[in-house]
This record gives sequence, structure tokens and C-alpha cells, in this order.
Amino acid sequence: MSLVAHVGLAVRAVRLKFRLLTAYDTFWPAAARGGRLLLSGRVGTFTRKLFNELPDARDAAPVEARRAGPPLFLAGHVLGLGGYDHLVLNILKGLTHAGVNVCRDRRACFRKQLVPVDLRPTEQRRRPHHVRLAVAPPHLLKRYRPDRRTAALTMWETDTLPPGSVRQLNRCGLVLVPSAWGRRCFRANGVRVPIEVVPLGYDPATFFRTSDVPAPGRGRPVTTFGTAGALDEGGLRKNVQRVIDLFQQEFPTDPRVRLRVKITPNSPRVEARGDARVEVLDAHLSPAELADWYRSLSAFVNASAGEGFGLHLLEAMACGVPLISSRFGGVGAFFDSRSGYEVRWRPARAENAIYEGTWSDPDDGDIRSAMRQVYRDGETARLAGVAAAERATQFRWDDTARRLVIALIRHGFIRSPG
Repeated sequence: MSLVAHVGLAVRAVRLKFRLLTAYDTFWPAAARGGRLLLSGRVGTFTRKLFNELPDARDAAPVEARRAGPPLFLAGHVLGLGGYDHLVLNILKGLTHAGVNVCRDRRACFRKQLVPVDLRPTEQRRRPHHVRLAVAPPHLLKRYRPDRRTAALTMWETDTLPPGSVRQLNRCGLVLVPSAWGRRCFRANGVRVPIEVVPLGYDPATFFRTSDVPAPGRGRPVTTFGTAGALDEGGLRKNVQRVIDLFQQEFPTDPRVRLRVKITPNSPRVEARGDARVEVLDAHLSPAELADWYRSLSAFVNASAGEGFGLHLLEAMACGVPLISSRFGGVGAFFDSRSGYEVRWRPARAENAIYEGTWSDPDDGDIRSAMRQVYRDGETARLAGVAAAERATQFRWDDTARRLVIALIRHGFIRSPG
């Protein structure tokens, strides 16, 4: 490789590093750490950290504009396996398979190992007349400087949008949310631009029910409950610790029950109080591993205060696992008592660094009663899981892509493939 090529690669690596730090809102903390390294004379360590994106930069050769049709710029990150990253990747896949000429917005970041080569967006400069799809939470849309040629796919977990986000949403030409509940909340908050409902989905090749799973109490030695979440803000929304507490209250010493808890590695710790029946897994799982984890459960317990949609709940249903959950928020788009055990809820104030407004306070007695029902009547739980898997088939990623394309065509963002 020539000197010019080496310099070009180094520049691309530094630019990628800058974009990643900006995406994570960690630029200034990282700059401070870099300054301390230089002041302490650790130049080699500083250099390694500065250029540690070289492998991605080396593989980031621009994709030739081989796709036909006007470009649609995708603004959103694919830096991990969950959350909005998971959503962006599946939207990218669906639009590409639909024949849309997807291009990467310059503010978007993609990890090469997470995006197959045939799905990587075209690298092209966006012009003022080019349309764009931004996929991000409402309070982060400002990063992409939305305009009338921007459609925003977003959601929120309470009935009150974050400060400043309504202004950003009203700068867009179209807003897309995954539930009718979300549309009502966005309207009530003052979003005036067109709003379309596009439910999210799951991958049926990964998340599916297996017929050879015995019902609790019918060949299965124990009844296994599960709950999961990334515990931002100390878990105040997901309420994982609350599920652990309710499980231990309902089954103080019974050895024939288990609770499996799935959290992310950086989540605050949860307290099992030495209870060996509570298994805590703090790791990232591949989609196939996550599906196996769901299928190990007799029921999934959701005590979350609010979900913009609830992809993990839909995935559990697709694996034939009944839910114990309220229908508050986006969950009501796909879950009711036919797919599990519906829990009553009361309105509650959401007051922390991220959320405000109203979300739900699930009824503790209903959650405990539902767990007891699953424990006592495994056959009914199994049948609820069968119904849950059947209901989930109406919410596949292919369906999401189809509805998204229809909405974008209807509002003039893309042309009909036909």
C-alpha cells in the first residue's frame, strides 16, 4: 500500500472514530481521556485508541451506486444487536429487498460485522432535494437536522414527548410510529405533520415455536418464568427487580419454580438475595441464542412501566411463550388476554432524567396471580403460548417493510416499484 493510501486509511479511521463518539454522545469524555494520556506521556496508548477503528475503515470502501432509482437516505445507527440498532438493520434489510436505493446518511454509523455486504447502503452525498428516513428516539432526532424531506420512524414510552422533540418532529414531512396509541400521544403533544402507523416485527426464521416443548407440570420438572431488559435509569422503566421481588413473594421456597432474568452487561445489578432459583444472565445474546432463551420459559413476565412497542415481547410470543403483561402503550398493538395473562394497570407519574408525563403501574396482585395460574395449570399456559405464536405471525419484518414502503409511497418519499 502506498503512502497516500496509508494516509487515506488513517483519515477514514479517525473520521469513523469521531462519528462513533458523536453517535454515543461520548466525544468530550473521550477527548478528556485522550488529553490525560498525552499529558502522562502515554503516546502509544493514545495512538492505538485513536486508530482502533482501522479494521472497519479498511473495509469501508464506498459501495458503488449499483441500485436503480432515486436515493433514500437512511439516518440511524447499527452499532449493536438491540434497541434502535436492531430496528435500523431490519428497516435497511426490508427497504433493500423491496428494491429501494438506500444510501447512508453521513451522520449514520454502521459496524461492518453487523451489516452484510449486500445490505450496506450506497455511499453518496445527500442533496437538499433528496429524501431521508431517520430512525431514532424523538429526543435524538435533532442530530439529523430534520427537514420536510425527512420521514421519522420513532416511538416513545410515556404519553408526554421529551422537551424540544415536538419541534423537531414538526420539521419532518412525515412521522411513522408503531402503534395507534403512539399516534394518539404524538397528536396530543402537538405533532401536526402526517402520522402513519407502521407496526414493527420479528424474524420468523429465528423466532418460532417448537412443538416438542412440554407444558409446565406435564413432563417439565419446573415452571420457568422469565423477564428481561436493558436497565437504563436503574431499571425504573423495565421493573426487572420488581419481577424478582414478586416471584419471591409468590413462591418463597418452592423448588419447582425458576425465574430467568436477562439483562445487558452494563446494566445495574439486580438483587436475587442468594436465591438459587433466580438465574441472572448479564450478556449479549445472538438472535438464535435469544430465541432459545425464550423457548426455555413457561411464561414471560413483563412489568415494564411502558413500551413504545415491545419487540422482545413480540419475539417471546413468536417462540410460543405466553405473556404476563399489561396492554399499556405499544404492547396493546399485538397483545391481549388471548395471548397470555392480561394485567391491570394504574396511571403513574414518570419522573426521571429521561421520562416525564404518565406511564403505567402494573398491578402486583395480578402479576402474582398470573404466575400462580401458569404454575398450577400448565396446559392452559401452553395453549396460550400457541395462540401467542399465531398472533405474532401478523407482525413479521416483511410486513413492516411492506407497510413502510406503502406509507413512503403514499406521502411521496419514494416511487412505486411497479
